[in-house]
Amino acid sequence: MIPALLFYMLLFPKKVLADSLAGLNLWFHTVLPSLLPFMILSNLLIGANAVSVLMRPFSGFFRHFLGLSAEGGYAWLLGLFCGFPMGARLTGTMYREKKISRDEADYLLTFANQSSPMFLSTYVILHGLGDSFPASLVYVIFYSSAFLTGLCFRIAGKRFRLPSDTPKKEAPEQTSYGNLLDTSIMNSFEVITRLGGYIILFSILAGIVMQLPSPLCTAAPFLSGLTEITTGIHTISQTALSPQIKFISIICCTAFGGLSTVAQTSCMLNGTGLSIFTYLKGKLVNACIAGLLCLLAAGFVV
Repeated sequence: MIPALLFYMLLFPKKVLADSLAGLNLWFHTVLPSLLPFMILSNLLIGANAVSVLMRPFSGFFRHFLGLSAEGGYAWLLGLFCGFPMGARLTGTMYREKKISRDEADYLLTFANQSSPMFLSTYVILHGLGDSFPASLVYVIFYSSAFLTGLCFRIAGKRFRLPSDTPKKEAPEQTSYGNLLDTSIMNSFEVITRLGGYIILFSILAGIVMQLPSPLCTAAPFLSGLTEITTGIHTISQTALSPQIKFISIICCTAFGGLSTVAQTSCMLNGTGLSIFTYLKGKLVNACIAGLLCLLAAGFVV
């Protein structure tokens, strides 16, 4: 595959440059400023063992409503508000630091990695759907499908025994806050740079998908959405399909996240022993549930 990709880059340098710039702009203008501060602060909180203290007032909600510990609830909460791949990164970090169990980490992977509200409001609703559907409907469908996905895996995994508050590993006494901050910044820059490489690569792959010959070109917008969601959302929105079909397709692609986010998530889980297939199962169930909710809603909204 790599030789074929290199051959394509030599044949179509202008197209590759345009797709690379699109991926670079997405990373620099959206991913970098939205994720980097949260990554640095999260590394600080985890390294200083401050997560348990901060989440303690909400531990009852996390335990009874989601079946999570306070640390797991923190990973779910930031994964919900910060977007891909923050939920997977925090899940991997918490498990690596022995803050959560393997069972809880696997459970979190199925539903804690989601698109951020900012991405939904600015790109999915305004750009992809053209503001033709109520924003409240998109939010309800998207986050309800994520919750129902978690509920399905909670029932399947028989997670009815709530996690108990076990003693957590203490931070090494010799680690100063200055060193902790420096380590947090450097680790976060390493991760965010790696994400940029994945985004640029998959932007090029999505561009290749859009040039598929007939009759495959008919399915190209949907295949593009499965490859990289921003490109897919744009191409689906430009088709002559009915608003209802666009709505269902865009929401399903967003719920799945695309192969680009699968690769990013795999990067976040590197060295933890957690399986990317657990994450994939969760995203496929999430996309199916989102599609069913869209089918129910599309008939009532023009």
